Amino acid sequence: MNKKRHLYKRPNPVEDAKIKVTNRIIDEDSTNRIGLQNPTYIVIHEVSLGTGKSPITYNMEHYANMVKQYGKIGRSVGFHYVVGDKEVCQFIPDDVATEHTGTKFGNTNSISVERLICEGINYEYATHNQAKLIATLMLKHNIPLENVLTHKEMQRRFGEGEKKANPKQCPSRMLAGFRGTVQDFKTEIKRCFIYGWFFEDLLDEKTKNNIPKIQEVAKERFASKNSELTPPKMLRDER
Repeated sequence: MNKKRHLYKRPNPVEDAKIKVTNRIIDEDSTNRIGLQNPTYIVIHEVSLGTGKSPITYNMEHYANMVKQYGKIGRSVGFHYVVGDKEVCQFIPDDVATEHTGTKFGNTNSISVERLICEGINYEYATHNQAKLIATLMLKHNIPLENVLTHKEMQRRFGEGEKKANPKQCPSRMLAGFRGTVQDFKTEIKRCFIYGWFFEDLLDEKTKNNIPKIQEVAKERFASKNSELTPPKMLRDER
């Protein structure tokens, strides 16, 4: 493992434990709730403006207002989660589809996890929290690590026409290798399994009780060459 690039800093254990997922679900009649889905993919997004930090006003409240407003004015674009350095908010239920990938397949088969990057946000804490949330969603929905894709990769695989030929450069900073690559980020997701870093408020009691076993199996499985293909269900149910 590349110790210089994959070990994202995280809040100290006491502060880390305080961060919960806040439910800010938008109205059921919002137009950016486009139907039901059974998510089999998770898509990594970043809400920053290019590779630079967004203004301080592009904070959690900005995006909370945006997704609500979109749903009121007839737009179908949305996002399931936005992750910051000190808070994580859910706006659309996991089993509800929304347009976030620019592909028909991605919009109806995946959960969007946006990382908040603006003035005043600790980049590494936000990146750790994003990895922690994705690990939790993998466990909750039995989604393997190979099905965790960047927005760009989702368009490259499942897009059509111009979007497939010239997919969006998102998440821009990660794709540019800023403080780590996509592979470094996936290594951080593996670390969440190994160390038991999950947002337990999103998990059922049985899964929470099995976290020590999940950690034990993860240590063995993620040490193998085929670790990327390991479905979380196998980690849950094997022991």
